[in-house]
Amino acid sequence: MTKRSTKVICVLGALLALTACGQARAGTALPKGDDAANYVGAKFEQTMNKLQTTIVSARDVTNSTDAYFRFDEKYVHSVISSARTGNPESLVSRNRSLKNPDESLDTFVPGEGAVEYLHLGPVYKSVAPTPWVSMPKPDAGLSQPCVWEGVLSACKMADAVDDAYKADKRAVQGAKSMGEGKTALTVNVPFSVFLDNRVEVLPQSMLDQVGAELKKAQIPATITLNPDGSLVTFLMDAKFEGDGHKLELRYEFKFTGKATAQDLPATPAADQVTVLPDAAAKKDFYRRLGEAQGN
Repeated sequence: MTKRSTKVICVLGALLALTACGQARAGTALPKGDDAANYVGAKFEQTMNKLQTTIVSARDVTNSTDAYFRFDEKYVHSVISSARTGNPESLVSRNRSLKNPDESLDTFVPGEGAVEYLHLGPVYKSVAPTPWVSMPKPDAGLSQPCVWEGVLSACKMADAVDDAYKADKRAVQGAKSMGEGKTALTVNVPFSVFLDNRVEVLPQSMLDQVGAELKKAQIPATITLNPDGSLVTFLMDAKFEGDGHKLELRYEFKFTGKATAQDLPATPAADQVTVLPDAAAKKDFYRRLGEAQGN
């Protein structure tokens, strides 16, 4: 198992342990502060295997990630909607900018065959002569569950929560029963940890403006779980300022339903596809795509 997927399972396994606190009334406080941290630390190993189904191993599901980040007057806002279904499994993710509707990227990995596809929105029409490109699947397939865009942000968020917890167990702020057996746990994540885990990848010119005040700012991460430990929502939401700058961010991952074959696109026609035959062609393509994105 990879380091990243192990961290996701561990941190969410820890959170599941808090659901054992009983069927408290909605809004009832569960263990918090040092008590919650100690309780989580003692219980998470018992639930690690079960939590593999929570994010990285869930099948036949749809999910979404809403990602918003503002630094002073500059901002990005996108929504990624994804689905995975079938045997062998097919995966699709649709990344849409809410700032510029022409900025979109769709990935499609059919369960059958040796290639995967990427659809380019109008902003990227200079990168390839056709709306689709194809490339060979990795030799080992989807060997690292967290590299798929459909769960990538959730993995990074979980990594950040895990690092914050390991650095200081007091990062666990508390837990509440939300009614219907649901539990919500809040963990504070320093902005420096958010950046280290690349929840949002900032350009170097912006990183150079992040000083000590911003780095220590706390981002509440709230994880809401069903009674069986499955994830309802994973939310990071904060406004803060420091070093002469104002920041605002909101990242929300959630499962949205059951996936079916109707959630998958049709395999694109050959005349709509630019073929990237090997690793060298793929590397060059992503270099040009990065330039078009302004990276």
